[in-house]
Amino acid sequence: MYFPHIFVEGKIGTCVLKNRLIMSLYPTKYSTDSKVNERMIEFYRERARGGIAMIVLDCPCLDFPRAYKGPNELRFDMLEFAEGIKRLLNVIHSEGVKAFMQLNYPKERIFDHEVPGAKQKGNVWVAPMIKIMTTAEAEEILQIMANGAKRAMELGYDGIEVQASYGDLISQLLSPLSNKRTDEYGGSIENRMRFLIKLIRLIKQEAGNDVPVMVKLVCDEFVDGGLTLQETTVVAQYIERAGGDAILANGGNKATKRMTIPSHYLPPGPLVHLARGIRKVVAIPVIAVGKIYTPEFADKILKEQDADFVAMARALIADPYLPRKAEAGMVQDIRFCLSDLEDCADKGVKGLGRSCTINPFSGQEYRLKISPASEKKKVVVVGGGPAGIQSAILASRRGHGVTLYEKGKSLGGQLHLACRAPFKDGINEFCRYLRDSLAKTNVKVILGKAVSPEEILSQKPDAVIIATGSKSFIPSIPGIDLPFVFTVRSIYEKATVIPGDNIIIIGAGDIGCETADMLSSESKTVTIVELCNEPLMRMKEIPKQELLNRLQEKGVSIITTCKVMAIKNGKVLIEDKRGPAKELKADSVIASVGSIPENSLYDALKDKVKEIYRIGDAKEPGNIGAALRSATEVGVKM
Repeated sequence: MYFPHIFVEGKIGTCVLKNRLIMSLYPTKYSTDSKVNERMIEFYRERARGGIAMIVLDCPCLDFPRAYKGPNELRFDMLEFAEGIKRLLNVIHSEGVKAFMQLNYPKERIFDHEVPGAKQKGNVWVAPMIKIMTTAEAEEILQIMANGAKRAMELGYDGIEVQASYGDLISQLLSPLSNKRTDEYGGSIENRMRFLIKLIRLIKQEAGNDVPVMVKLVCDEFVDGGLTLQETTVVAQYIERAGGDAILANGGNKATKRMTIPSHYLPPGPLVHLARGIRKVVAIPVIAVGKIYTPEFADKILKEQDADFVAMARALIADPYLPRKAEAGMVQDIRFCLSDLEDCADKGVKGLGRSCTINPFSGQEYRLKISPASEKKKVVVVGGGPAGIQSAILASRRGHGVTLYEKGKSLGGQLHLACRAPFKDGINEFCRYLRDSLAKTNVKVILGKAVSPEEILSQKPDAVIIATGSKSFIPSIPGIDLPFVFTVRSIYEKATVIPGDNIIIIGAGDIGCETADMLSSESKTVTIVELCNEPLMRMKEIPKQELLNRLQEKGVSIITTCKVMAIKNGKVLIEDKRGPAKELKADSVIASVGSIPENSLYDALKDKVKEIYRIGDAKEPGNIGAALRSATEVGVKM
């Protein structure tokens, strides 16, 4: 048996789980009218089919309209809304998977007029509940939440997860940093946990004593003056005495989200020690969470008794079938999460919502289907980067005859370059996954050949997919052609040793800043010049702050709102929008101002073949996710 500590039955209260893997809450924000839709149904159906034991679902609005967040938030207060939730639960249950509802209440209240303690945001005033909530209102909210738990169980949920982490209302009450109340809900740890303990007891009273209640507990805020594990071990014991059936050991608050949602800058399992600490003081099951992406690591956590269950979310966004593949010993077939937080965090992808950098089907399961092609075609794919490989795999799986040409000696394209940046070694694994996936198809791969238009036409293909990537954009700056000026891509392609101690990087985008991180050292002074008002404008909040902190610690200077006017021997002339021009000392200059599509082959063929498509950077330069999505759109429909 593979991973014997994972694939063994477990219990949370009265709820029996088929294995020890839980999908922790992932707020999809897919609803557009507060109802469950096909997009949500198919998203969760895929995760349920993948073999997870339990899925935690987002909390519908418990207090409509007073605490309603808008159409992205589900409702279940009326039959027209509840029916969709029942259908979703039936889909999850049909795969032998349990579903818990996270129980939460907004940490803020919105008013259309000024009130004491509120701050104006646009045309409304927003007040933190922890400051304005009276004891009477606290009792009211407790009853609202308990009633919500009862409603959830009536609709068919299998249990409740109380949200007491991530800087939400209950975790704010627990925290000595945010809780400055002087009533029965503030002061001592006993007072600060009073709301949570009352809630657990009230849920059991209203929804039934046998209702499984799991608490997602902030066990350490990772900030001076905040909650620490020493204090939360006390909270955990009270949770157990109050009737709590399990504790998910979470960490961080709104100021330390880097710990709550660890990016590629943190090592695997940065919160596991919290589960270990809680498990020492309670007898109820404890769940570990936080960047646990491989079955080997999950099994190790369980084997060493650091936790009784393991929770993951992003790992299942990247590969819903991770549990099934692990159980079958097919670890090499798992698409492992990159932890980049590019397409799954915040608002996700513009115009698309939350998705996944390496899984283009994530959130699109309802419309992207891999079905047999009605007409089998002869397909030529040019370019063996991620977009070319993805399109070739899908076309082959649909029954087309596919030949892929790559001018280089190996497949992967710019993935070979991207993985050289600090903390990007996960891209190597993804590149391996793509190559292995391609090898399992009937695609004919020809390496080391820059195929000509004439050769492609001689094969009389029915369709040609151009995935030839992009090339560096060279800005029109006097001196850009001097020998000490490099394109950022050449730094990675040729592993160029950058001469001199003073390095100027033009462009503070992702690649420019990551290159500064790679090149900066005690002996080199790195300065980034950026035309826009701020660096890393496209990067999501958590990895952005992580990278900026690293650059600051390394002494990298970032000069914004500045234009490079000229490059001369030993210096770069820049003009500040807010002041006079000045000189920067420069031994080497690196241009990192974007890419442009490489489309010469497309231009030569576009009027000569029946079907021709551009995908990836050849269509529009972007990240890995954009390349894979454009390839997938073509691959499933051509």
